[in-house]
Amino acid sequence: MRDKSAKKKRKALVRKCSLIGGSVLSVLLLAGGVWCWKSGAAVKAVETVQAGAYNITVKAGFSLQSLYLEGRNRTSMEEIDKALDVKIGDPILRVSLEEVRARLEKVESVKFAAVERALPSSVYVRIVEREPVALWQNQGKLALVDDNGIVMNDIDIGPYKQLPLIIGEAAPKRVRELMNIMAAEPELAKRFSSATRVSDRRWNIRLSSDGGDNVEVRLPEANPVAAWKKLAEIEQKQRILDREVKVIDLRLDGKVFIKLSPDVFTGKSTARET
Repeated sequence: MRDKSAKKKRKALVRKCSLIGGSVLSVLLLAGGVWCWKSGAAVKAVETVQAGAYNITVKAGFSLQSLYLEGRNRTSMEEIDKALDVKIGDPILRVSLEEVRARLEKVESVKFAAVERALPSSVYVRIVEREPVALWQNQGKLALVDDNGIVMNDIDIGPYKQLPLIIGEAAPKRVRELMNIMAAEPELAKRFSSATRVSDRRWNIRLSSDGGDNVEVRLPEANPVAAWKKLAEIEQKQRILDREVKVIDLRLDGKVFIKLSPDVFTGKSTARET
């Protein structure tokens, strides 16, 4: 009986010491781990292990050997290469497809990008480029703009000089509105020369006239499409753009003010209401 009682006490003591020892060991390990992390030792150790693992995959044949790119027409290869940030021989498993995609879509002329990996050695990249719809003039410089108002400074404007010219700091973000106005009367839009965004409230449109001079059309802030259609109706009936007209003001609902060229009346400017 006395031996059994002693054995129970020893077992209880061992369990207690184990619990205390385990707790102390955990604290020491935790403290040591924090010290290693703060010192950078743990990070370096992880990086070393990762590098070793990737080297093993390269030796097994999993390295980048082929990269296929589709959809590039206007974007410079310099911008593409910078965004890809990969080179032949890199461990293909280390290439982050999501990070490559995100970098590509930060390129101004790239609208969407898709990146796929084909093991053991190929990466496929597909991009959809933004379509320029207008030339934006700002502070003496020209840049291309897409239908979402994204400015593309990284594209040569040379092949796109025939695009509509828009002027004004806020013009790019309103370019889709302008395109909708023009589309409402395509025949009238054929005379389009340029458009200026006025105080981010409304548009002044310049149209070519048969006399060779541009006519300034002042559209209203509210319902500019209706005003544009009204002008098309007047032009069809009266051929107003064939006359010596300098300004057509449509800002007042239901009224059209016309300013004639000063040359019409012995050098004096005349305005009339229709």
